[in-house]
Amino acid sequence: MDISEQVNNSLVEEDIEPIMELTPALVQKRRSQMRIIFDRFIRNRAAIVGFVFLALLFLFCFVGPAITGHNLPNALHPADADLSPTLQYPFGTDDVGRDQFARAMYGGQVSLLVGISSMAVALIFGVSVGAIAGYYGGLVDNILMRFTDVMLSVPYLLLLFVLSAAFSDGSSRTVIFLIALLSWPTTARLVRGEFLALKEREYVLASRTIGARPLRLMLRHILPNAAGPIIVNATLLIGVNIITESVLSYFNFGLHPPDASWGNMVNSGQAVYDSAPWLVFTPALLIFLTVLSCNLVGDGLRDALDPHMTER
Repeated sequence: MDISEQVNNSLVEEDIEPIMELTPALVQKRRSQMRIIFDRFIRNRAAIVGFVFLALLFLFCFVGPAITGHNLPNALHPADADLSPTLQYPFGTDDVGRDQFARAMYGGQVSLLVGISSMAVALIFGVSVGAIAGYYGGLVDNILMRFTDVMLSVPYLLLLFVLSAAFSDGSSRTVIFLIALLSWPTTARLVRGEFLALKEREYVLASRTIGARPLRLMLRHILPNAAGPIIVNATLLIGVNIITESVLSYFNFGLHPPDASWGNMVNSGQAVYDSAPWLVFTPALLIFLTVLSCNLVGDGLRDALDPHMTER
């Protein structure tokens, strides 16, 4: 082999080595955006713990009654009244012999359905108001935001108590409606800020230049790019709504007995707290862990959806 061939082979090897070293980085960059978000989320251990707890809670509340046989939350068993936790009654019984394990599962169904449903309704209304105000600006923005400011200036729980006392029939449907009616303003202000920041971006201006209509611009170009903060706000709103429903039920403005709710379970157990503290601690702990898990998942999604977060 002559000298020229040796030089060429060494040059080829030198050219290949950097490429081989960059291959893992290039492969990493080929990941889809959803995969990057998923990888960031699963690296957050606190968010994973919250997600796992919420998944187990859903199974406990919606599948548990069929598996465990504790499916009669309002059945009265006077002979078994005021029992401490046992294998037959894991959460004990109240003063009229109702199974607190069954009531905790059905109360969880109510709390989760109210939290998620009221969040969905509030999200639809809040996103609509915020999107219109942020996109059009001017007089439309002033009118919608001043109305939003009025809603934010009214004491939230006080107004809920008044409306519940006047219009609620003690069903979960009216509780969902009342909570959603008053919980949309924060979402509207968040979405308005996102639309104000995004509507002047180059891709929006380019779409407007080629004739895209305002509705298409809002739904196809701006809203998807504002989805991150909206999703995080939605997860946090579930926890807030669960607390709100529990407070309403605790003060007998939400679900009325004998329907089970974590809030009215705490209220019922308060009267016998000295002799049966588990009747208070069990539903209160479920409320605490559920809201904490929602917040942990929300924090994990916030970090995962942050476009400025660097890979670690």
